Amino acid sequence: MVYNIYCDESRQSKDRYMVLGGIIIPQHNIAEFNATMQNFRIEQNMHAELKWTKVSNQKVSEYKRFVDYFFALNNTDKLHFHSIVIDNHKVEHKRFSKGNKELGFYKFYYQLLLYSFGKIYCRNREDDRFIVILDYRNTTYSLNTLKVVLNRGMKKKFSNSTNPFVAIEPRDSKESEIIQINDIILGAIGFQKNGYHLLAHARQAKKDLANYIASEAGMDNLCKNSPWGKKRFTIWNFKLK
Repeated sequence: MVYNIYCDESRQSKDRYMVLGGIIIPQHNIAEFNATMQNFRIEQNMHAELKWTKVSNQKVSEYKRFVDYFFALNNTDKLHFHSIVIDNHKVEHKRFSKGNKELGFYKFYYQLLLYSFGKIYCRNREDDRFIVILDYRNTTYSLNTLKVVLNRGMKKKFSNSTNPFVAIEPRDSKESEIIQINDIILGAIGFQKNGYHLLAHARQAKKDLANYIASEAGMDNLCKNSPWGKKRFTIWNFKLK
């Protein structure tokens, strides 16, 4: 099986909690997803890039419909979503990343990709492969280095020496429907985790959409860890050691 994993981050710097997350989809399901999204865009007359920051009271019903399409595929195991939440107040880049914030940032991507994707979806001694697509960001960090350390981690932690991570590459979110839905889900998690839904001036559309996503995911809210054994949609509040 060859999987694509589309990843993005939300609230990296200005808020207490940062969220990293990704959607994993077998390559043979990508065409169906893109066709579904094209139907959505035609039906809803939504042709611009879809982002959490653009959710408005005027367009909330259209964004809910976008979420419906995602969960229709999620609930039938055509794609899965996994995320990790980091408490920025507890991150010590000086101690653990030689003062290099970029290195520290990609260490968290390593945790997400290794434990939420590699461990779960790569069957030992099988020919499973991962192509990771990250939303483009300016960085001096080598994505090839991330690929190398992930494959080393698979071998060391899980005795898997097949080097399943074959590529990690950046992509502009404007070019990827999957990154756009990922952005909306991550935005909703970060919105609730950082307490914006409790503020009197918070946009009602974002409150409604975050609650809607939680409900569709079978959760009371997006702040806590997802229930044990949940496989299609997970939130992992990472505990720094």
